[in-house]
This record gives sequence, structure tokens and C-alpha cells, in this order.
Amino acid sequence: MDTRIINRLVTLCLFLLMGIAAQAQNSIDELVDNISTLGSSKFTSVVERDPKTRQINKVVKVLQVPGIQVGKLRKAFLKEKDSGNFSHTKDNREETMTLTAESSERVRIYMLRMETHGQYTYSSGKVTVIVKNKGL
Repeated sequence: MDTRIINRLVTLCLFLLMGIAAQAQNSIDELVDNISTLGSSKFTSVVERDPKTRQINKVVKVLQVPGIQVGKLRKAFLKEKDSGNFSHTKDNREETMTLTAESSERVRIYMLRMETHGQYTYSSGKVTVIVKNKGL
């Protein structure tokens, strides 16, 4: 079985087990999940568990994409910018967007880093999603 398919299934099962409620950031999560299945992207997911209870404490997902996919991710971040604390920085070669959303159960941090070749021309991008459960 292809490792990308296994990674995707494991990630899906972990999020189902965590009981993540539907939130405004779902468009970013869905886009990351969809793009992660493409052959041109690189996807990594790490789960941190409490060694005593085996409950999930934190999930970290990292998706690296070529320039053609960066525009879609950028639009999703801009669409969701009002759903949490949002920051956006640019310099001549890099653009970074960060969105933090907090609920009573968890903190979700989304970061998109884009390498730029002009105002809206991207060579590559990297999305990091961190979901940390509270009170565990």
C-alpha cells in the first residue's frame, strides 16, 4: 500500500478520534488534506500522546507544495482570517500568514510560508497545522 495513502488514513482516523468540531478553519484543513494526496506535494504528520493515558495531546501536520498549489492555500487563509488571530508579513522573497484559533478544548495554529517571485507568483509553499488539546 502506498505510504501517502497510509499517512492520509492515519491522519483521518486521528482527527476522528479527537472529535474535532466543525470550525471555520475547515476550509484550510480540507484543502491541506486534498492537496496532500497529490503526487507533487510532500506531507508529514506527527502525533504526540500522553504516555500514561495514550490520549492525543498534539497533532502536527506539515505540507510542502509547488507554486501552482500555493495560490489556493493563500486564498483559504485570507478567507479564514477573521475566524481567529491573523497575521500577515511580507519581505522581498517570502510571505507568511499565521492564523491562531482557540476554543475551550483545543488551540489550532495554521501557518503558511510562501517563496515569492513577484507580487503573486510563488515558487513553493509550506503549510504547518498544529492542533493542541487543552487540559490533558
